[in-house]
Amino acid sequence: MLHQHKPREQNGRDAFGRFRAQARSAAIASLSILERNGIDRVYCDLHDDFVVREVNEHGFGYIFYQVKTNSKQNHNWTLNELFGLLTQKSKINSQNESSIKNSFLGKMLLHTIMFDKYCNAIVFQTNINNHDDVNSLHHDILNGKFENTFSNILVGKFNQIYSKEVGGDLTEENIREKLSKINFETDVQYLKLTDETFESLARDKIYKFSEIDLHYNESKEILLKLLDLIEKKSSGIIHELTIDSIEEKAAISIDDLLSVMSISKDAYDTLAAGGDNKAIKNASIIQRLLTSAGASSFQIEYCSRCKTNWDLWVRNNRHPIPEFDLQSVLNIIQSTLSSIINHDNNININQLRTLVASAKKNLEAEDLLFDLDRDLIFGAFWAEIVRIKS
Repeated sequence: MLHQHKPREQNGRDAFGRFRAQARSAAIASLSILERNGIDRVYCDLHDDFVVREVNEHGFGYIFYQVKTNSKQNHNWTLNELFGLLTQKSKINSQNESSIKNSFLGKMLLHTIMFDKYCNAIVFQTNINNHDDVNSLHHDILNGKFENTFSNILVGKFNQIYSKEVGGDLTEENIREKLSKINFETDVQYLKLTDETFESLARDKIYKFSEIDLHYNESKEILLKLLDLIEKKSSGIIHELTIDSIEEKAAISIDDLLSVMSISKDAYDTLAAGGDNKAIKNASIIQRLLTSAGASSFQIEYCSRCKTNWDLWVRNNRHPIPEFDLQSVLNIIQSTLSSIINHDNNININQLRTLVASAKKNLEAEDLLFDLDRDLIFGAFWAEIVRIKS
């Protein structure tokens, strides 16, 4: 008869639902590491719900994410809820600094002070929308106009609000720069409790950047492992904050994702070190083809190494060797391999041994062997296999 009596409270269930939304968002952000576009870490439940680290030629910076969901889909976040700002005309001139500082965005703006130039952005992410007043304020800040009543209040009171943290008055230009780091991601579908966008979006990202012939059950298993990793990296107090302890307890890196997706780290490292810009995808193809044929991890790494050496050979000989000769070499590789390759079969190293010898003989007969040895020809086969399977 549990249904006949209302529970004393359900805060735990609500909090768990909100954590799941946070975990889903952190998972999607983590998969961005696979893109290799500058994002190399996601830190879970550290300084904020999660933090994304971006790396470029100038160094690194952080994007801080706060994830807030609301069960009322028709509700819009107000200036008071997000910034602690009073919007009634009679109260606008009596804004309370502590209310602003303790608001969602007020707390997030601390990152722009504490991390200064290393804070690239602060993002408020939610499953609903913002009130028009919030949109107007944000639009005014992003356009650099600062003509909005409330943007002027934030600029005017900034030094008072964060007097302890600032340690001295910031210039108006500096304050505007910090406010311009505010971003909103509203009506995010995969944060909605009844929406299934999360799984399909995550599967698409996994498929695009790592897996090729990935079945539904495989992607489901990977997704569950990823969410479990997010939960693990979000749990427990880090008593002594060091680079190593943060990496161990809170950070998600490419190594973690490779483990979740059961991709050989050695194979990936070999391909990536050789300049393969599709290292994750190619390592996955090689591993899946060989694993299904019973290959060991050493054999997988060896095949990846041979492919990398072939890629380097092509790169280094693109100009010294006449284009016609180079294309002829590739044609012999392709025609030799065509006898066994198709989109369904597995690849056995022993199968390729005879083909390597045959290709080597044909290349030598055509005076196209150059300095190619068996390992390089073997690597050429894998480069072609990867191309076909992609």
